[in-house]
Amino acid sequence: MDIFSEALLSPKTDKIPDDFDWFAPLIGDWICDYYDEPEAGRKRHVAGEWIFRRILEGTGIQDIFIFPSRDTMKSDPQPDGEYGTSLRMFNREKGWYDVVYTCERCMKRLTFTRQGTSLVGQVLDENNAFWIFSEITQDRFHWENVLIREDGTKELVCEIFGKRIG
Repeated sequence: MDIFSEALLSPKTDKIPDDFDWFAPLIGDWICDYYDEPEAGRKRHVAGEWIFRRILEGTGIQDIFIFPSRDTMKSDPQPDGEYGTSLRMFNREKGWYDVVYTCERCMKRLTFTRQGTSLVGQVLDENNAFWIFSEITQDRFHWENVLIREDGTKELVCEIFGKRIG
């Protein structure tokens, strides 16, 4: 391992209290199925990868978002494909996670709270935009990018179903 990786990656520490270690079940490597409808009536599936690790002496969790996956990039290229990363830092004062996601085309800031068994991230510059992890088990999870309209109805922008590797 190189010096950068050694400084970045870390084991669990007490810096995130167990009651707030909400993203722990996601740590690991996932193969994913992404679904959206980029044009009305044209549903799309993209195979991808999502990799989560603890970072910075256990103060946060970082992920790498790879769509299309490295295995399918050549056979199923996507002009709007995305390689991105999120930094999820626990905010002890607020009792939530401050998150930044960035890729080639955008940067988003969110706050994640726990609502029941779901992890709900509100996009800070878009009052009606939410990223939601739900149905989290040891081997699977569901993620949604949703817009909540003024009347309370939910519009699904895209969703991902993850399955643990190994």
